This record gives sequence, structure tokens and C-alpha cells, in this order.
Amino acid sequence: MKKIFTLLMISAIGLSQPNAQTVVRGPYLQFPTSSSMKVMWRTDAATPSRVYYGTSLATVMDNQVDIPASVVDHNVNITGLGPYTEYYYAVGDGSSVLAGADMNHRFKTSPEIGTIQPINIWAIGDFGKGNTKQVAVKDAYLNRIGDDMPDMWLWLGDNAYPDGTDAEYTETVFEPTYGYPEVLTRVPFLATPGNHDYGSVTSIVPGSDPLTHDGPYYDVIDVPTNGEIGGVPSGNELYYSFDYGNVHFMSLNSEIGNPLNEMWDWTGVSPIFSFDGSPFIDWMHADLQANDKPWVVAFIHQPPHTDGSHESGTFYEVYMKAVRENISPILESYGVDLLIAGHSHVYERSYLVNGFYGVANDFNPSQHLVNGSSGKLSEGTPYVKYKDGPNQNFGTMYIVQGNSGSSESDAGLEHPVMYYGHGCDTCVGSTMLYIHGDTLSGEYLTKDGEILDEWTIIKQSDPNSSVEDGTAFPVSGIDVYPNPFNSEAMVQFEVYQDLWANVELIDVKGRIIHEFFKGKMSPGTKKYAVNASELGLVKGAYLIRVITDKRPAVARIIKVE
Repeated sequence: MKKIFTLLMISAIGLSQPNAQTVVRGPYLQFPTSSSMKVMWRTDAATPSRVYYGTSLATVMDNQVDIPASVVDHNVNITGLGPYTEYYYAVGDGSSVLAGADMNHRFKTSPEIGTIQPINIWAIGDFGKGNTKQVAVKDAYLNRIGDDMPDMWLWLGDNAYPDGTDAEYTETVFEPTYGYPEVLTRVPFLATPGNHDYGSVTSIVPGSDPLTHDGPYYDVIDVPTNGEIGGVPSGNELYYSFDYGNVHFMSLNSEIGNPLNEMWDWTGVSPIFSFDGSPFIDWMHADLQANDKPWVVAFIHQPPHTDGSHESGTFYEVYMKAVRENISPILESYGVDLLIAGHSHVYERSYLVNGFYGVANDFNPSQHLVNGSSGKLSEGTPYVKYKDGPNQNFGTMYIVQGNSGSSESDAGLEHPVMYYGHGCDTCVGSTMLYIHGDTLSGEYLTKDGEILDEWTIIKQSDPNSSVEDGTAFPVSGIDVYPNPFNSEAMVQFEVYQDLWANVELIDVKGRIIHEFFKGKMSPGTKKYAVNASELGLVKGAYLIRVITDKRPAVARIIKVE
């Protein structure tokens, strides 16, 4: 009865104001904490702001927050909420309900910082194209998850094309034809800007002081700048950090470099000046030094490594070079687990690596691979990072998720640091991340609803124990050198105990091309030559697979011209 009365009251309030204003953007959610949530929206005329909220539809009108000043862009912070609790809400102008009070307008607060809860994240990059690919990626994700919305949503830059204008944000992000109203009303997003977003922020040359950067992207977001959700205060919206449960997140900014002004070059893109730090670099060190959460996930627009619509080693790609040479070393030195980026209009996922800050030809598996297997739990080869010991938190994974609306018909996908890649004119998708306790995993979902890649990182104490049953890992990670290769490459790995094994060369679809060994294998170093001419290999990606009676190992190998 109370629910019926409440809904009648909502209808009566709305009907009592025949001239009520219209919501033209949102509502959408920002600044998630364990005790608060910000609700933002835009109306077609200036009005006061009001948010109704409750823990059910029947009680949605029982509480309200008012801001009496009349504005077009509304931002209301609901405080005093319970942790990890679902709330329903509606927005209004003080006398009329303009949107909400239904199943599509609800959110869940964050868990208490430091607690262990399952965390579900959706990540998309280079999505704001206003095209059917963008819609197909969204629909595939919504079809897969049903009503089980993620806890948060990461925007990886180039969020609105081509210039990140206010009108483009409205059309390609907020309006229903191409945008995400079904997600915006229920899931808070955390963002980083891309070069296209910066088309309406500041020019690249001559550029400006990063602290003066302003524009539609910065108008859309409302993010923690003073450590309100954990992390070290950045003091600005250019970059920031926050905690969610037992995970520390860092939103980094690849667009605050300047090739001509040393004082304003905060990432080190300039070929003219030597780079010895910046306020941004100082903040990264301070933030990571202060972190005590077991997982760290960073996100940025321009990736350090890619071979898609951009090639990270090309001489003019100075922004990616700056990320590779000046940002990645900091992340790896503090054991950051994952850096996910956009910019290159493909999907790519790396091995677990450390210490590789050069171009593709500089890659040396014996030096840079922490684990050269597939990283797939389903194959028995998840990546393992140790919570203690001499290699504590050693190794970082890199993902490029830049095809959530954009695509590349001529993707190379031959970067040696990458285990898997997906790129073509119709190859678009998104990344789903899952974190719970000592496990971080992810899946790549295409617009057609296919999972083409999956991986897992597990943190554990004993470096000699397996993930499942305490038996020793029988085979090390596989080294392949050189990789990429032209005519011949060497495959090498260590065997730690007597076992039965198959050593195979397979294509990316799992078809066996050649069997190097099959039978009983004794402990020691094993080496096999991959001769392209003898095996009839054409340009492309292949896998070396060592199947044992206990745990398999896999490595990706690239044949070039």
C-alpha cells in the first residue's frame, strides 16, 4: 500500500507542474564512496536541484537533498548512505519529479575501503564515435550481464569524437541513439581524457599550463582530487586516484605533455628538453608510496606498447613514448598490476612483463618476460604474482582497449610484448574486469557477444606452489628469441621434474602446425628451433604450447617478413 501511495504522490507532483523543465543530459553518477554518491544532470532551463532517494522504490520519496540556486547543470551530493547498499533515486526541480523513481534509476555505494568484496568493472576506450559499432559494443555487454550492472565503469579517453565538444558529449555519450543512458543512470564512471577530448581543452602547440586546462571533458566529470576516496590528493582533475574495496585505482593523463615548453611538459614528450620530472610524476611516486592496497589498477589514454591503428615505436608518437619511458617504469617499480589504455583502435593484451621501455625490436624475452604463458586459468597457466619474498608484486600487464566504437582495418597486431590482439574493420569490443580477494581477471567481449580473450592474475605467497593443489610448477615460462623473428627463432624453457609432455606449434585458432616433442621429458633446459622455411610459416602470430600431465605453458611468437 505504501508503494502505491508513493507512486501516486510522484505522479501528482509531476502533474502539478505543467511547465516543468526537461532533463536533456543524464542523470548520471559520479564520485562514488561508501557513504555518498553524486547525481548530475542538465535541464533545458535553470531550476533548483533536488534529489529524492531511498533503499527501495516504496521509500524513494522519503529522503531528499535540495540545492535552491537555479542552474542548468546540476550536481547534488547524497551523503549519509550505508556502505555497499543499493539506493533508488529521482531528480527534480523542487516541485516536479523530472526523472527517476523507477528501476532504471538506482545505484550501489562502494564497500568500506580495505574490505574484500567482488568488484565488477566495465572498461571502454575510443568509444564516442556516434556510430553503430559503439551501439553494438554496448548492446553486447548489456545482453551478457542482464541486470547485473558493474560496480564501476572506466572511460579510457577519446570519449567524444572528433573534438570532445559539449555537443559531441551530448550526442555520442548521453543521448539514447548512440549513448549509454541505461548505464549512466546506474553506474558511476571514472574517466581519463584522450587526445580527441583535448581538441576542446587546449591546443597541442603551443599548449598551455596543465593547471589551466578546462573544457567539456572537465565539465562532465566530478572526481576526487583531495584524497576523499583514498589515495594522495592531486589537487586537480587532470589525474587522481581512489580506492574501491581492496583495490587502488589511478587515473593517469597522457595528454599533459608539451613538446615546446619544458615547464608545461608534465609527461616528457619534448624531444628538445631533457625530462627530469614534473608535478604529475611527483604525485605518482607519492601516491604509490602511500598505497597499502594489495591490487593497483591504472588507466590512461595513450598506451606504452601497441601495433594497431598506432604503432608505439613510430618516431612521431612522442606521447606514447613518454608513457613508455617515463610512466611505465614508475608503475612497474611499485608493482602496479594492470595498466589499461585506449588510443590504438584495437584490443591487445600483454604477457606479464617488467623492464621493457623500448621499441618492439628492443624486446628481449629473457630480460623482460616475467611470465610468457597465456595467463589463462582455463589452461592452467594464470599469471602469478607473489605477495612476499624477493619478487614481491613483480610484473605488470598492459591492455589496449581502444576499439569500443573505433576500429582499424590494417592492424598489425605483431608487437612482441602482446600475447593476444584483435583488430579489423569490424573488430570492436570492451573489457570486463573482475577482482575478488587474491584474484584479478578479465575478459574481452566483442560486439558479437564472443569472449576472444581471458586471463587471470593470482597473488600468493609460496612461489613453488601451484594455484590449485600445492604441487610444484613442472615447467617454467617459455622464452622465445628473437621475437618477432624472420627466419628462425629459438624456444627455451626449464623442466623441473620428470613428466610427460607435448611441445607444439599451433596457430591462433588452436590448430597444430608442428609437434616438436611428445613423450617422457626429464628435468633440465629444453631448446627447440622454429624454422619458418621448413615449417612453411607465413607472416603472423603463432603459439608455442607445452602440454604436460600437470600444468601447461604457452607463449606467443610473431613471424614477420
